[in-house]
Amino acid sequence: MVRIGSMRARTVSLKKDLLYELENLAVIAEDNKPHEGPFQELLQEAKPMGFCPDVEAPLQLKPEELKSTYLVKLDGPLGTASKVQELAGMVHLPKVVEGSGDASGDASFCFVNGVQKSAIITALSNNPFSPTFIHVNMAEKALSRDSAAPCLGYDATLPHHRLTELAHDFLPAQNQYPVWYFFYGTLADPEVLVEKLELCARPSLRPATVDGANIRTWGGKYKALVDGDSIVAGWAYKITSAGHEEALRYYETSQYEVVRCVILINDTDERDWGLTFRFVGACD
Repeated sequence: MVRIGSMRARTVSLKKDLLYELENLAVIAEDNKPHEGPFQELLQEAKPMGFCPDVEAPLQLKPEELKSTYLVKLDGPLGTASKVQELAGMVHLPKVVEGSGDASGDASFCFVNGVQKSAIITALSNNPFSPTFIHVNMAEKALSRDSAAPCLGYDATLPHHRLTELAHDFLPAQNQYPVWYFFYGTLADPEVLVEKLELCARPSLRPATVDGANIRTWGGKYKALVDGDSIVAGWAYKITSAGHEEALRYYETSQYEVVRCVILINDTDERDWGLTFRFVGACD
């Protein structure tokens, strides 16, 4: 059995902490003071970029910033998810999450990535309204419904990788559970999974491989799975819920992204489409 009570409690506490920091950010912005607090590294203050009509503003962002996940508060010209979708240039309506704080009351937020955040800032560059963003330090998961992207080993958005069929279900879907995950680093340690997922029993991992990849390092010690031309050995584990997946996305941080991959289960020669964490930063 899985202990879920404490995970739910942490989620409620996190929402309250985020809303508390949003209040602090509003006061700090008015007083033009530097921000200090528990979210100092996560809080990002939006700064307007130069705007030229019909000219796309240059994105001076690192790869890991482009793949980062943010919460944008629904307020002012960003009062609805559809307005966020319009200003961010999103194909699909963004997910909305609700939160409540002791002082600020209820508030709503949408999830956006780094590219979409920059698009919003550019679109509002001539507007006195300043959007509020919170950097969520978790691995991005944005599985396309229209292609296999993002996919380990190749760019599924390129023309020669696109399917010609009019109707096709690309799996795994964004919210599909259970789903196979390929682990190759610390997550391949059952004790780490017990701790991060709050499991009562030691999990069963199966030896597996993925193709079209290489293992590098970053930070002098961390393993980084990147696109390549080799077969990488690791372990397969079936994630059964969005809550467990979210816990692992927070563990891997925004230095990684969730991508599709074909996982070969060694003991049965079974091939299944699954997911893994691909590194998006700069390797050693």
